[in-house]
Amino acid sequence: MSVRNGPAPCAPRALLAIAVSLCGWLTAGAAAAQASPRDAQAEAALNEALGTDYLETRFDQAERKLRAAIDACGESGCSPAVKARLFVALGSVLAQGRKELGDARDAFADALRIDPSARLDPGLATPEVSFAFEQARAATGAGASAAAGARLQMSPPPEQRVRTPVPLYIEVPADLLSSVKQVTVWYLPPGEDEYRPLVMKKLRGQGFGINVPCSALEKEGTLRYHVAAVDEDGAILASAGARDAPLATEIKARPAATPPHWPGYAPPATCAAPEKERPRQCLDDRQCNGGLACVGGSCVARSASSSTAAAEAAADVRRNWVSLTFSPDVALLSGRDVCTVASQASDNFVCLRGDGTRYDGTPTPGVANDVNLGFALATLRVAIAYDRLLLDNLTVGGRVGFAAGGTSGGGASFLPLHLEARAQYFLAARPFEQLGARPFVLAAAGVAQVDAEVDVEVLEDADACGAGAGITSPCTRSGRSGRLEPRQQTLAATRQAGQGFASVGVGVAYAPLDAVSLNLAVRAGLTFPAVTAVLSPEVGLSLGF
Repeated sequence: MSVRNGPAPCAPRALLAIAVSLCGWLTAGAAAAQASPRDAQAEAALNEALGTDYLETRFDQAERKLRAAIDACGESGCSPAVKARLFVALGSVLAQGRKELGDARDAFADALRIDPSARLDPGLATPEVSFAFEQARAATGAGASAAAGARLQMSPPPEQRVRTPVPLYIEVPADLLSSVKQVTVWYLPPGEDEYRPLVMKKLRGQGFGINVPCSALEKEGTLRYHVAAVDEDGAILASAGARDAPLATEIKARPAATPPHWPGYAPPATCAAPEKERPRQCLDDRQCNGGLACVGGSCVARSASSSTAAAEAAADVRRNWVSLTFSPDVALLSGRDVCTVASQASDNFVCLRGDGTRYDGTPTPGVANDVNLGFALATLRVAIAYDRLLLDNLTVGGRVGFAAGGTSGGGASFLPLHLEARAQYFLAARPFEQLGARPFVLAAAGVAQVDAEVDVEVLEDADACGAGAGITSPCTRSGRSGRLEPRQQTLAATRQAGQGFASVGVGVAYAPLDAVSLNLAVRAGLTFPAVTAVLSPEVGLSLGF
């Protein structure tokens, strides 16, 4: 390609978006070249290296041609402006095409020493090129922006969960905001050795934000990054961190810190594992295909390495939960003639006088002595629970505790023990891999006695107690126990139900932290063989490990 007196021709094969900008830059360079005998040759090499090789990603050839042109210029064979442009082009090829930022910085520094007014072409000012050029400007002190040392306001998130986007947020100083064209973050995923760029999005006010994607956060380790804001020419106006002193966020399977988020936004949700990584769920080996075994609720190959991998995957969530729960019972009961001797013997009612002794009088038939259908507060329960996460959303466990508020006076007996087996099915997918609400349904069965007490009015039978015709006439004849009953009295009637039970229910567990859960639930069930319907709200605190 030769240089003519008119505009320099552009490469007809250029397909990249920066072709127009490159063409204009090369044309202006050719027109501005001085009459040095080697300037024309240098411009021709520059045109071919950038206009053809660079655009067609033949970076090695572009580098060789530029270095050959620089050598041909020697110490004084080319004008300073042309030679500086050769070094700027070389630095751009090294930074963008070869990713050799240290060598690119040195090339830019040589250009600035030759011509302090040397500038990047906007079409070549990618984040990598701008970063290396700004390092060269800082090293040489040539044309450095007064604001280049400004700091972006950024609070790096201390921790984030594996396979969860890391929300990065910065604020640009108000006096620089109008000059900022682009804010870029370069991040280095855990276990990798090459930085990747992300252009941050403009948010409210002075803020810019971007999420480091899940694909870069598949394993535990340290996420490193640094941020720079550049102007129209690609010059760095302000920064946070640097490649040799990056900011960092720890990526963990079980972070203890509160999930990070942009100001005024919710934390990002954990990404689902790729479908090919989701093993089939199982309870035992019979549910797996041939050659597979059920390990940690997943079907995996029958090998030590697969078993180890499955065990490590199962350890990503806390599968053991210990809880302390409190639950009041509310019984639905009714009855007729509940305090007769026969009813107390067959219907599981216990009627006590005000002094706590068992009532054994003779109530007047058909008068009072009834319990209307309704709810009554019954026993109160405190229990310690253990639940094991078998599948992604199924726990199985047990509870042991004691009940208070039962009736044991007047010869009655009360079983204060509470024993329960329970299964809970969580409605969300992989609920234990994320914080927040975890709704569930449950089924339970076990041993428990439910005593519900209500007040019952009785009127002693006039013939049995020797009273007169009026209801105010007192009794004159002792009852079965030799006690003279009042003609009218209020008894404490207790329905003793159980001692077995079965129930179903719904609830929600809220996890503010990875190892802590606050639980609310309500169970509805029946006791047997003494049948009573029971409604039991429940509140508890769980710790996972």
